[in-house]
Amino acid sequence: MKNILFTIFSLIIINCCVAQQATVSVEKNYNNWQWDSVFVAKNKYISIAVVPKAAGRILEYNLGDVPSLWLNPKMFGKSFAPTDLVKKNEWRNFGGYRLVPLPIENCAINSNGDKTQRWPPPAIIGDSPYNAEITTNAEGYKSIKVTSGIQNLPVPTYNGKTKLFNQPATIDEQLQYSRSLYIKPNSSLVYINHTLKNAGDKTIKRGIMTSSQHVSRSKPELEDGENFLAYVPFDKKYKLPNDKQYEIMGTADSRWRYVNRNRMPIDKNNPEDVKRFYNNGTNWTGEVAPGVFEMHYDYYLMSGFHIISSKSWVCYVNKINNTVFAKILEPYNPSLEYDHGLNVSIFMSGMETGYLETEVKTPLYTLQPGKSFDYKEIHGAAKVSSLPVLDVNETGVITNKLSFDTKINKLKGSYGVFYEGDAVVRLMDKSNSIIKDIFLQKVNPLSAFRVSYTLEKHKNASKAIILIKDSNSNEHNLDEVNLKIQ
Repeated sequence: MKNILFTIFSLIIINCCVAQQATVSVEKNYNNWQWDSVFVAKNKYISIAVVPKAAGRILEYNLGDVPSLWLNPKMFGKSFAPTDLVKKNEWRNFGGYRLVPLPIENCAINSNGDKTQRWPPPAIIGDSPYNAEITTNAEGYKSIKVTSGIQNLPVPTYNGKTKLFNQPATIDEQLQYSRSLYIKPNSSLVYINHTLKNAGDKTIKRGIMTSSQHVSRSKPELEDGENFLAYVPFDKKYKLPNDKQYEIMGTADSRWRYVNRNRMPIDKNNPEDVKRFYNNGTNWTGEVAPGVFEMHYDYYLMSGFHIISSKSWVCYVNKINNTVFAKILEPYNPSLEYDHGLNVSIFMSGMETGYLETEVKTPLYTLQPGKSFDYKEIHGAAKVSSLPVLDVNETGVITNKLSFDTKINKLKGSYGVFYEGDAVVRLMDKSNSIIKDIFLQKVNPLSAFRVSYTLEKHKNASKAIILIKDSNSNEHNLDEVNLKIQ
């Protein structure tokens, strides 16, 4: 009897442990997407789905039941032969998280034999099937790795007059892209490593742009783009090459032409049409907090926004349910070369059902034959109780910075967290030694976290730190404030 009870108890413990772990699997017809092989990583908070036949794109990053990524249902179950003989209207946009090589302006060849850009972007790296495998990284976590075919550059362009493709006389570059990602238990963080390899025999200068196409309406029939936001931090010391803080790429004329051609006939003699559509977009809200720019989705706009992210993050927010999906980037390095001088852009697309796109640009690296560069991103998701987003770090999202009211000795702050664990106030003295840890509450990514705590008198306390202690006793600093306790 004791042996039976011990066995049952052991199975319960094992099942509980397994339930808390992150899992990686290969699923057939996942979410009824009609692909026979979808690589899925899940834990109790998030789900990630990678589709090899859809150019290795990430087509799901959900926090609970809240999706961050827009999908194109017209592309479910489809895959395309690896060829760059594609015309302008043949972009295979699956949605989700994708990439293009940088600079895009010299990836194709025109009828004069000159380098140019092409739409759609290079297809082997952009919309052709990838190889995929499950690996184990150095930390022991199961990872999903995808690898593209060899992308030859420049790619052909279609000549509408001759009805033939302009073919390059020589192949000048060969690129191969791979991406590895993994998640951990009890966290909403996704760790992503991008690798671009020079697979050719000539020295090249290249980077990549990764893009997340985000959900931008709550229902298919609604145009409620004001509920879907992007935030970017900026610093006045980082200017674009034209010495501007930021740049809206559309104009009043381009917006007017786009709406008139693609949405509805509009009339410049109609004051209502002019007021609504003859502008470069009314959704670029501007500086909503010191050093933070906000914008929301506009369905009647096909335009980008260029800026340098000064604090190495950009985020997308579903305002309806106060869910933040943040990207933490490699720090901007002014000594390196970036395509168009920036590391982040936001794009408003009216294509298909429309989506807001957060775009991250790596630096441009000179690569000798056979060499590669790596670029790391960390994505995190959390519920918050307020907006705007003021800051993001690897522990969570700050929507109200930690403050201390000296009259009543009260700490206040508002956050979303990327970890499950114990929220603690740590008091420090002037020599940066720990005085005391004070437990506040249990926290996790699915619940907004507010601090409202009155401190006891500690004469030597000079700083308070809000940190999260996870299930492995690792400590993650979220915010801090200097103190002077009365």
